Amino acid sequence: MQRKLAVLAALVLVSAGCSRRREPSPEYARASDAFNKLYAQRLDDAFLDPKMREIEALLQRVPDDSIDAPAASELLGRIREGRARMLKLQEDTQAASASARTPSTVSLTPRETGPAPAPSPAAAAPDAGPSEAVQPTAGMSMVEFNRRFADCFQIAGPVTVEGAGQRDSYELVDSSRCRAAHPTFTNALVIADGQSLMGVVSKSALIQPPPPPDGGGAAPAADAG
Repeated sequence: MQRKLAVLAALVLVSAGCSRRREPSPEYARASDAFNKLYAQRLDDAFLDPKMREIEALLQRVPDDSIDAPAASELLGRIREGRARMLKLQEDTQAASASARTPSTVSLTPRETGPAPAPSPAAAAPDAGPSEAVQPTAGMSMVEFNRRFADCFQIAGPVTVEGAGQRDSYELVDSSRCRAAHPTFTNALVIADGQSLMGVVSKSALIQPPPPPDGGGAAPAADAG
């Protein structure tokens, strides 16, 4: 009789354990939805947004026995890692901006130069291929410019170059990564002629065209009387 009671008790416990299911967490659902919307709007800059603190608070309230607990822990770790990375990038950007010099206006008029002196054998590096420029420079082809820098430069519109007419211009994309990679271009424009880069000019050096005269049309003809 005692053995039967023990078996029945064990069956009841097993049945009760099977009936208990891990439930999803409404806190995780709200946090995940808020994170996705904020990141879609601001990308990596979202990690420094004050709203991210509210999302962290929701994730920390997800119960440990919830089915969403592993996902909540993973998202919480991603947020903290992203914040640390963006703070480091922000510090590097500020340091680079403080040491960077304001880009000077580049003359787009070609100058005659003599032949470059041959490098001395001691200075020449053996088997060293041509090094790539780390910034856009005058004479660089548009193919190379787009291949290497298209992710950080966007079309700013046509500008008029004295003696050359209207040409395309490109400005730096306003993002932390691009400002850190090209700190001297934050207030500059890259001028191009469709085939290659012509030079770099400071935005403050651009001359705005004068406004059209009032009326804009031809003067009325005098009354012949």
